[in-house]
Amino acid sequence: MKKLFAILVVAVLAVTLVACGPSEVTATGYGITHKSYVGEVVMTVDKDGKVVSASVEEYYLPYNFAVVAVEEGAEVPTDVVIGNSHGVKYFAKYVSINGVLFTAADNAEGLPVYTGADGSELLAWVADEANAKAYVDGIKAATVFVADETGAQHATYATPASVELFTKTGTNYGGDNWNWAEQVAAFATALVGTTMNGTATQNADTGVWSLDDVETGATMVDFEQYYAVAQRAYATATAE
Repeated sequence: MKKLFAILVVAVLAVTLVACGPSEVTATGYGITHKSYVGEVVMTVDKDGKVVSASVEEYYLPYNFAVVAVEEGAEVPTDVVIGNSHGVKYFAKYVSINGVLFTAADNAEGLPVYTGADGSELLAWVADEANAKAYVDGIKAATVFVADETGAQHATYATPASVELFTKTGTNYGGDNWNWAEQVAAFATALVGTTMNGTATQNADTGVWSLDDVETGATMVDFEQYYAVAQRAYATATAE
């Protein structure tokens, strides 16, 4: 009789756990943020579909980590290209991403165009969430680096020495000019309690963004790109 009672208790408990399900789910979204960075939003959602917490990180693409210093008047190496990222700069011509060699072309009017050996253009490639995730995973696995024409890690042009140095958090992005950490914190806080279906609008006078009628305190230029990545995290967290 005791054995039968114990079995019944276990069965009832199992049914209860299945019926209740997890009270919170955490998921991650990936995609382009601020035009030329890979954003990562980690989000926790409760059983009612409301955001409990969120955080933002951004990872550098070669437009930041593959900049090569060339002294004025010096001969320009054959394995660098010219681009315009907040002023004319030189960039390593080759970058390896998870075993695929990307080669850059000059673009004095904007960012250099990196094209993979498989024909993919870098910015278009990371616009896909699965590829953006693979890029971040590659940084963490040290399979993203400045390369030479053979695909080996470049002997002279440095690759960031740690995952942190590939991120805006780890490099104190913005410095004294613009408080990036404060901005993304305000953005993330504004998502709490929502179901991620708001409409983003920007006050033309103050530059502050609102979600529906709630001011976020954030003034980031590409707020809607960040919100789109956060919606990806939400969709994953709430998927059945």
